[in-house]
Amino acid sequence: MRQARRAPPRPARPKRRPERRPQQRSLETRERLVEAALQVFASHGFDGATTREIARRAGVALAALPYHFTTKEALWRAAADRIFGLLGETFRKRLAGLDGVDLATRLRLILRDFVRFQAAHPELHRFMIHEGVTRSPRLEWLVETHVRPIYDFVRGAVEAAQREGLAPLGRPVHVHYMLIGAASSVYALAAEFELLSGEDPSDEALVNEHVAMLERMFFPRAEARVPRGPSTSRRRGAA
Repeated sequence: MRQARRAPPRPARPKRRPERRPQQRSLETRERLVEAALQVFASHGFDGATTREIARRAGVALAALPYHFTTKEALWRAAADRIFGLLGETFRKRLAGLDGVDLATRLRLILRDFVRFQAAHPELHRFMIHEGVTRSPRLEWLVETHVRPIYDFVRGAVEAAQREGLAPLGRPVHVHYMLIGAASSVYALAAEFELLSGEDPSDEALVNEHVAMLERMFFPRAEARVPRGPSTSRRRGAA
């Protein structure tokens, strides 16, 4: 009996690079859409923004957008969640390291972080300027979801500073908007600033100068009460 002939061994297939799973690709596409939407809404407002432009900036087919966001407003809310989430994370990181730190130093460090955030993310102020002009259900959602928690925190800090004589007297809501405008406008209006001064407002040296000026304007007594020299026992926060 003849033995069965063995089939020749098959050549080894070249190893293929692991492909990204569909879920991962979907998440990455969603992230690109949200980031693009934030920039477009900040530049043009809700009514002026188009899903076509958002998809183009994200490098995503327009037909694929409804798979991730069923409405334009859903995409707008995701953009708002993104930028306020970044701001909230900045504050949480700072506050986590301020246990036992005196109020004057807390105020100065929080203000410093806020200015630097605005310099890095001018789209936040632009986004709010567009949305805050007209009362609407979108604005009401934005205020109750994101703005009011920040305002309540700022109001508490301002009232505490006023009680200790560290901040100018006045309605906390006025101080709140004065701080926002003073900290944000130069970056939201960066093109105008550059035409007037010939300088980039986001330059690190200019940002530091801006911070120092705002500290002197809003918390002059806090600055005066900061102990100097190596003899101080006050815990100093990192910049």
